[in-house]
Amino acid sequence: MNEKRLWGRVVMLGASGLMLAMASVRSAATGTGTPSDVPMSRPGDCLAVLDGIAHHASWAEAPDGSLLMVWGGITFPTLFANSRDGGLTWSKPREAREVSGQVLSGHDTNSLIRLADGAIGFVNRTRNQSKEPDHLLFWRSEDGGNTWQKPVRIGPRVDHEVTCIHDGLTRTSSGRIVLPVYGRMELANDPLARRTEIGAFLHNQWMRIAVHENDSRFSWSYVFYSDDEGRTWQTSRSGNLVVWDPERMTWHRTSQPSVAEVAPGKLLMLLRTDLGRLYQSWSNDNGDTWTLPRPSSLASPLFPAQLRTIPGTGDLLVVWTQTSEEEIRKGLGRGRLSSAISRKHGGQGALWEFYQNIESILEGTRVEPGPIRFTRPEGVFYDQGQAAPQRQPQYVVNLPDNYASMACPSVFFYKDRVLIANAYEGQYRPDGSHVYGRLKVLPISWLYGGVTGLQSNKFGEELRKRFPQK
Repeated sequence: MNEKRLWGRVVMLGASGLMLAMASVRSAATGTGTPSDVPMSRPGDCLAVLDGIAHHASWAEAPDGSLLMVWGGITFPTLFANSRDGGLTWSKPREAREVSGQVLSGHDTNSLIRLADGAIGFVNRTRNQSKEPDHLLFWRSEDGGNTWQKPVRIGPRVDHEVTCIHDGLTRTSSGRIVLPVYGRMELANDPLARRTEIGAFLHNQWMRIAVHENDSRFSWSYVFYSDDEGRTWQTSRSGNLVVWDPERMTWHRTSQPSVAEVAPGKLLMLLRTDLGRLYQSWSNDNGDTWTLPRPSSLASPLFPAQLRTIPGTGDLLVVWTQTSEEEIRKGLGRGRLSSAISRKHGGQGALWEFYQNIESILEGTRVEPGPIRFTRPEGVFYDQGQAAPQRQPQYVVNLPDNYASMACPSVFFYKDRVLIANAYEGQYRPDGSHVYGRLKVLPISWLYGGVTGLQSNKFGEELRKRFPQK
């Protein structure tokens, strides 16, 4: 096999200096003659790929039948656009304004929902507008997202930051609007502290290969819900959802929860953790109380997932960043954005099948979950004044020539298709330009991968006999 070789320097920026190691850059290939899952599973079925938009996106159907999309935040403006062909093409991006004339701007927590009367609701987080900790606001638009009414505060005033994942709003069969959120608190300020970044030089350009592994903030999850179309909001009564470690007698953080309705009044929540798995919690009372988070069978680094109920089938869809412990240690924690389905009549919420790669620089569509423990890229440390660490040879990464990072997915079903976006960052070029944000439009059938897409598991054969695919 001919390999195109480039040279890159894997650079670990620690608290006291730099560690450099040479790494060869190879083009992705299986070398086995089998179909590749790089850069995605079954790419020929994809309806459209749109680059440079839709990072931290959300969608809603506008009153005129078009799709409304919002995206952006943090260092980017909050932008809106419309599509009249089911997401294949979009209008020129525009800013939106409140009725007061103020530009609608916030963070990266964009979330849209179609309201019962045809209006559109929008959730975003404040952006350091006062000395008060950041909190969430709900706007309402009566004209398809062109202008927005004065926002309503979501939740009571508290002394810590409250935020949510983008694209997080969901409506249950009762009409209740559910918004899963998380609180977050900082450690005391340390004037000597320096944030550790982990990255590499590829094509002579600096690329981040890990982001949150050194985040010292603690977080916990819960739910806000509204029974009057977003005018007022209530808080779930379960307290704070965190992971309890009985062996070490300590708590582990959860954040960026995503919720879907499994049956009327029965909801499933997936939570981001730093323990190598997505964790899950159940509610049997329409989101008011929740069970203690337990580990799912989905391997995951410290990145969020999106959970949805597939229209027409009632099956669950999860889209998430899926990587193994070894891949995390190599700094490839953002190297695979996957999807999986849990069927309504076969272990829903417990058994996942039809694993696919939406974006990937790594082969394989299913990662066997490893030990439940915290893992970060090898070679990262905190203490001031120490010598730069030496990385173990097995964790000096070979960056693929098509290296990119994928995380923070958004998911929207529209008729016969599904729109999946993520904060894709890659395709760095010698002139310094690169792609940030990617939207893919796929037929819903792609998610199932055909009968051959079924992945083996110890229950699989029996389930296929009892619940044949329709």
